[in-house]
Amino acid sequence: MTDILITGGAGVVGRKLCAAFLSRGLSVRVLTLPGDKGIQNLPKEVEVFEGDVTKPETLTRAFENVKTVCHLAAIILSKRKENFERINLGGTKNVIAAAKNAQVQRFLFVSSISVTYPVLTDYGKSKFECESLVKNCGIPFTIVRPTLVVEENGAAEYMLFVRYLKKVPMVFLPGGGKCLKRPVRTEDLVEGIAQAATVPEAIGKIYALAGSKILSMKEMAEISLKRSGLHKKVHNLPLWICHIFAVLKQILIPGSVSAKQALAGFRYDAAPEISLAENDLNYHPKSPF
Repeated sequence: MTDILITGGAGVVGRKLCAAFLSRGLSVRVLTLPGDKGIQNLPKEVEVFEGDVTKPETLTRAFENVKTVCHLAAIILSKRKENFERINLGGTKNVIAAAKNAQVQRFLFVSSISVTYPVLTDYGKSKFECESLVKNCGIPFTIVRPTLVVEENGAAEYMLFVRYLKKVPMVFLPGGGKCLKRPVRTEDLVEGIAQAATVPEAIGKIYALAGSKILSMKEMAEISLKRSGLHKKVHNLPLWICHIFAVLKQILIPGSVSAKQALAGFRYDAAPEISLAENDLNYHPKSPF
């Protein structure tokens, strides 16, 4: 019997999660898209199955004789709303069905802190609806909500932010970058997930997995610029102006992300309390910077 199946296990977080489970003496299996080059970086002990969470007929073999499923497979960024519904929500429905058919004993779902925003983006809505599915799936579950993941060679949202800082001659942040975040290192996030998937105290609970330090977006920008050896000032751009620009872009450039999706990270804080994870999971993250 295989201890852990990780969907989306060949990604940046998934690969490190494989190593974390292996270090605990657990057997690990990964479900990944056909042709995913990330499997080349997986530990040799990991069993690899190819499949697509949007195609239930490709999942059966990967779920056979599995004790615990860690469901990571999802998209974070897309210009098409239906992709969030098809991959995140539809994919989670298929994964839950496969897990139930295989009589999996435990289900861990990697959600997002964006489900706590006052107004949900298309991504946040898909994750919120996934959480509801997981809570009512009938399998003992745990849900984790990562904040902004900081990884030097990965973490899509953070890398987009860094690329913007490097590209522009003058840095403008919506709302002056006053929004508060609690970014998390990949290593800490992985340890939190590994603990949440294995300790009995985590069953039936939801954990915020964040870093040790609360920073404004402006502070994050200044730190990231300094790390890149760049000397640029960060300027305020009022949110109402940013909203107009985002709406115009959506009209003029078909396929652009909605204004709501583009600006959500600059409107809402993501600096959650982590005491529950500290107590139950022995979760003690470091600063990502």
